[in-house]
Amino acid sequence: MEQTLILIKPDAIEKRLTGIILSRFEALGLEIAGAKAVSATEELLRKHYANLAGTPFVDEVVRFMMGDYNHLPDHRIYAFVLRGENAVSRVRAALGATNPDKAEPWTLRGQFGCVKNGVMQNAVHASGTPEEAAREIALWFKPEEVLA
Repeated sequence: MEQTLILIKPDAIEKRLTGIILSRFEALGLEIAGAKAVSATEELLRKHYANLAGTPFVDEVVRFMMGDYNHLPDHRIYAFVLRGENAVSRVRAALGATNPDKAEPWTLRGQFGCVKNGVMQNAVHASGTPEEAAREIALWFKPEEVLA
């Protein structure tokens, strides 16, 4: 059974969309195998977004994920491990394109994402491949925090 990581981002938390987002994934038959609220540090986020190191927008992504563009009192992110058949590809399809302006309107990012003041707010991060999911899950969760 495949696992994937999703992170409910500060924009979705501020809009109180967590329940709606999770219900979409559960409706796809995916199971929650791990869940936690995380106070995201810059160090953790830079490890998570290591693939963006050296790009002109990595600092913006880290600031956004730390809540700098929202009105949250902390750096809260909700992290979930979802599992099921083809979990990675099914989650990615439900999310839609990374840029909310290009996402189909029935996808989560098409419905709940936006580009605000030049900052892309796309509600949810999801692993792109099973290998990326394994790396990301290990960053955000201890092994005992994920159901076997």
